[in-house]
Amino acid sequence: MVAMMPTASLSITGSGAERRMFPRKEVSCRVEGRRLDHSIDARQQPQLSFMLRDVSIGGLSAITDKQIGRGERISVFFPPQGPARGWDAYGRIIRCDPSPAGYRVAVMFDPLPAA
Repeated sequence: MVAMMPTASLSITGSGAERRMFPRKEVSCRVEGRRLDHSIDARQQPQLSFMLRDVSIGGLSAITDKQIGRGERISVFFPPQGPARGWDAYGRIIRCDPSPAGYRVAVMFDPLPAA
């Protein structure tokens, strides 16, 4: 017997199809990051500061003042908020485009390992 798996539905917006599987939550806060690659740029400027635009279980969108290479690995620390503890996330840069406020980056989080 075969069970049908639910599929992520694509919603059509004005600019094209929405490909995200997880809903985004718009946020406006500053988080700190660290470059994990061993490139010269990452070694010279390891610290990052991000102004978050939105976040989901799959990744984030933010503004930063440093250009980061596509595919570069980073860690991001989300500070404690109220009774919630702070947490770390690890991911990879998907996109880094110039914007009037710096660079607009998209990060895809690494999947959690199975226990």
